[in-house]
Amino acid sequence: MARAEASLVINCPIDKMFAYLSDISKGTEWQSGLLEVQQTSSGLVGVGTTLKEVRRLLGRSLETAFTITEYEPDLKLGFKSTTGQIPMSAYYNLEAEAGGTKITVTVEAELTGIFRMTEPLVVSTAKRQMAIDLARLKELLES
Repeated sequence: MARAEASLVINCPIDKMFAYLSDISKGTEWQSGLLEVQQTSSGLVGVGTTLKEVRRLLGRSLETAFTITEYEPDLKLGFKSTTGQIPMSAYYNLEAEAGGTKITVTVEAELTGIFRMTEPLVVSTAKRQMAIDLARLKELLES
């Protein structure tokens, strides 16, 4: 199982950060590889909410459906893929820090085929992209 993780402290109250992260439509504002995302179930966001996203990875566009598996306000938001070429899970963990909130993003993926052969490249690219995306999130939430 491939795993990538990145953390950053952002000068933003934990409740404001969680509200921003749990607004599915905001993902394209701070995740550069995320081309589009939409909620596919009705109702408020929570455990069981489904969504579809299109993401660019290593020059390829990948469409994946996800279900929210964890939704703990101001603490954790977790997603698990239900379709797509790469079975994966992603988590946003939040912790109050002096002057802000520490966010840790973790992605775990079961790489197969061409992606399995290039696992070190995929993981290093994911870590680099996650750091860039968190810097963008910081910029947006601190402005």
